[in-house]
Amino acid sequence: MRELKWKAGQSARLSLLSESNGAPAAESAGAAAQIREFSGKRLRVATEAKVKGGAAVRLEWDGQLVLGEVLHAEPGGFWMEIHHMLPDTAGLAWQKTGWQRG
Repeated sequence: MRELKWKAGQSARLSLLSESNGAPAAESAGAAAQIREFSGKRLRVATEAKVKGGAAVRLEWDGQLVLGEVLHAEPGGFWMEIHHMLPDTAGLAWQKTGWQRG
């Protein structure tokens, strides 16, 4: 199984994909964030972006991407549960060039 690579204080970009009530995200196209802790399928993220519990989020760093849900928001950050992860987004070159037909 492939694993995420990170270190405490890892800088990342955060995108809020939805609010917890299902409304479109009002902000955060690439807000600054830091990964504070990683435990099992959960990450503790520090950020100044305002997020709510239940919101869908995207977190990217060093060619890695995770999609998840905010479990608990607190001042200055939140805990999230990872639902999907791509440990190597560089391997997705087909998205940039399109499918090649033979």
